[in-house]
Amino acid sequence: MKLIMVGPIPPPIGGISVHIQRLADELQKHNVECVIYNESNVADQQRHIVAMGSYRKFVLQIPFIRGDLFHFHTIDPRFRMLLGCYKLLGKKIMLTVHGESLSQQLEHAGRLTRKLLLASLKRIDYIVCVNEATTRLLLNLGFRQDRVGTIPAYIHPNERGGGQWPLPAEVSKFIDTEDFVICANGFVRLFQDHDLYGIDLLIEMMRGLTDNGISARLLFALLGAAEQSPEERKYYEAIKRRIAAYGLAERFYFYEVKDTEFWPILKKSRLFIRPTSMDGYGVSVAEALHCQIPAVASDVCKRPDGTLLFKSRDLEELTETVRRVIRNYESFKQSASKAMPKDYASDLIAVYNRISGPKPIESKVMSRVNR
Repeated sequence: MKLIMVGPIPPPIGGISVHIQRLADELQKHNVECVIYNESNVADQQRHIVAMGSYRKFVLQIPFIRGDLFHFHTIDPRFRMLLGCYKLLGKKIMLTVHGESLSQQLEHAGRLTRKLLLASLKRIDYIVCVNEATTRLLLNLGFRQDRVGTIPAYIHPNERGGGQWPLPAEVSKFIDTEDFVICANGFVRLFQDHDLYGIDLLIEMMRGLTDNGISARLLFALLGAAEQSPEERKYYEAIKRRIAAYGLAERFYFYEVKDTEFWPILKKSRLFIRPTSMDGYGVSVAEALHCQIPAVASDVCKRPDGTLLFKSRDLEELTETVRRVIRNYESFKQSASKAMPKDYASDLIAVYNRISGPKPIESKVMSRVNR
């Protein structure tokens, strides 16, 4: 089987790019030929990575690219609207919907755009949703059950390649301490008047812990700092001022991530927190448990087994949960070490094998029904 994968691959580091890189590593172990067309436009001939170039030129090249299966990770709705056309040209097509991208696109799309997007996606061979909510949405919109499934994006990190992701000296200095080190990650994002990644909650939590004499530090691995909108930049500066006003400048550190995976930070931390107000699964939660680090997360979605849950946006419950972990750390550490988050690479490979087989996925009759 020859697999054509389309999406970003590090650098830069991001949730989708790390997922694709780890998936490519697993495919290599299974002797699956894989060529990646890189949205980040960096080529690496040895690793079979091709720079995509412009979207406009690439969409015209796809009909002439040879492969048994095309797996798209693209978020761009215009690109997604073309996938059904490639199916009509005889390509076998699947798409992974990362996060809430598709539900947001359908919610905000105009009537014609929504119709074209749905018509395109109903034609392709398979859609992988990383959370159950998106799967339910598509089924409710009339997608066939055998063409939609939930497979979380988590794949175990390749820790043998740790030297590829060195931590900056200032990050190591902040977390190499006798204090209780907590870590979190995400973007500066505002959603429905809330801090989507819960940075505001973390600041207030740290204030409460410090005021109660608990010696803790929190490192927030911040993604996308250079791409913040004016509104996000204004909010980011405001929360940094709040940190300073609370006297937490030495205890709350924003690491603006540049080409560093998250697991080396987890390895040096004692607790991970995921206080998102909306989420799909929380790959970082599974990664923390894989690193045998206790993980606290909001209850907004299904989390990996072993996660300590708190009610979303409930500062008091979050703070109390973290306080319990700190006071009884060895017990919680032991529980985390017994958690075994599932690696979902084999599930994806099973889908590849099923779809890339010689038997067509759809009949002409079903094709007409789905239009």
